[in-house]
Amino acid sequence: MKKNVFIIIFILLLLIITGSIIFKKSKIQAQSETLKIGMTAPNFELKDINGKAWKLDNLRGKIVILNFWASWCSECKIEKKSIQTYLNKNSKPDDLEFITILYKDNPVAVSETIKKEGYTFPVLIDNGEVSKNYGIKGVPETFLIDKNGILRHKIIGPVEWDNPHIIPHLKQVLS
Repeated sequence: MKKNVFIIIFILLLLIITGSIIFKKSKIQAQSETLKIGMTAPNFELKDINGKAWKLDNLRGKIVILNFWASWCSECKIEKKSIQTYLNKNSKPDDLEFITILYKDNPVAVSETIKKEGYTFPVLIDNGEVSKNYGIKGVPETFLIDKNGILRHKIIGPVEWDNPHIIPHLKQVLS
């Protein structure tokens, strides 16, 4: 009798563990399948390091380059310098907005870096939900969003934004 009770408890535990693993896997797959090229980019409202509120939907009519980064990422540091170099060489275009979002980083430490480097692009502080909604796995990751708010491309890894051919090409493709 005791042996049968032990077997039943063991089988129930095995079923519970298996069920929870399957549930977690299906939940992860559902999240990663929600964001696809051609879909409307998930809206968000975040504050930047200066306390200004930014809402993605308010940027309709502009091409949005949405870049996730962190100060602890060496590739991100190089990429941020290239963004700033582009902005320094070209006055801020009316139809283009660089938005950067911190990913798992300390905003206070980043604020000092931004002042030191003279960055003028917005740096938003993620509450964890935005990077989750965009399926961020690491940094840098960049999303190109057209003037209608449609996600057109995802770039994994750094980009040389100060390359004179990149922005004109993006504007042509995304307009």
